[in-house]
Amino acid sequence: MKLVPTDPPGRSSRKSKRFAQEMRELRAQGYTFEAIRMALAAVGVHVSNATVQREVARATKAASVPQVLASGARPDEVPSALTQPLASATPPSTTAPQSPQFVSVETDMRSGKEIAEAFASSRITNPLALARLNAKDPS
Repeated sequence: MKLVPTDPPGRSSRKSKRFAQEMRELRAQGYTFEAIRMALAAVGVHVSNATVQREVARATKAASVPQVLASGARPDEVPSALTQPLASATPPSTTAPQSPQFVSVETDMRSGKEIAEAFASSRITNPLALARLNAKDPS
């Protein structure tokens, strides 16, 4: 026996998910979110403008992930491939590869509590003691 769901994948309480692809296509044609929302209301699906924006974003994201995967990227590289700016997409150079640059980051091995205690011990938080120190300061 093979199960065949009647609804598209996702939460079943999403009223507009059946129209996600059409909403994405309408948005690509230049329609506003408000116009798409009114078109949905005309067919009996009453949703907010934010819902239309969210569904269009989901449909766009779902449509772009298979394209990235089809281009040969590994699934664990997809988020970085989707978020790279277009300006950084330069063609690979044919010269000798450059040596990789390593960035050294100094790490503090103390716990958060130890860091907070060290910070607080170097600060005067008592306003009376602070006023007394300022009164002794001649300038």
